[in-house]
Amino acid sequence: MTTALAVLALLGVAVAVIALVALHVVPSGLSPLRDPVSAYGISRWRALYRTQTVATAVAAAALAGAILAAGIPSTLPALIALAALALTRAPISWVPMDAADAPRTATGRRHNLLAFGAFAAASVGGFMTGIAFSAAGFDGAANASTVLGWVMTVASAVTILASVARPLKPIFGLAERAIYLGMFAWLVLGAVLLLAR
Repeated sequence: MTTALAVLALLGVAVAVIALVALHVVPSGLSPLRDPVSAYGISRWRALYRTQTVATAVAAAALAGAILAAGIPSTLPALIALAALALTRAPISWVPMDAADAPRTATGRRHNLLAFGAFAAASVGGFMTGIAFSAAGFDGAANASTVLGWVMTVASAVTILASVARPLKPIFGLAERAIYLGMFAWLVLGAVLLLAR
């Protein structure tokens, strides 16, 4: 069961990455440096965006199941973080962000909460799986997971600052994509560890 779920987590990440790369190749008119990834969700490429968010949710849920099935100690906080990531990524494409030039709406605010929840869950999850992997004696994976936790945390902080500080607005998209990079690397790390143990 652990192996099947770890493979499912890797497949989920692969689909999410392919969809995300495709979104950056299609003629969307969006800037990877400036625009949020969620902006693809209010474009004609929303199906690719939805594929990415749902695949990420599948990967997180599968990794949580694989960790649980593997019987790794000290995993409850990591499982909670992975579950929170899955529960925030799965519905987010059905709760679109507000367009930059549109009035703020309740739907847009819910989208922001889901996005913040997902990035917080992934950031905390990096640290929590690091603790779990360390308790299980996987020191290299524990250190890598903790480093990825810091990458996501710093990138999240820059993203939040860029949303309110005008000088940082031009790099909002870049900072957010750093969170994605850390999140996908973290999910792959956990899945590969469970396949190799």
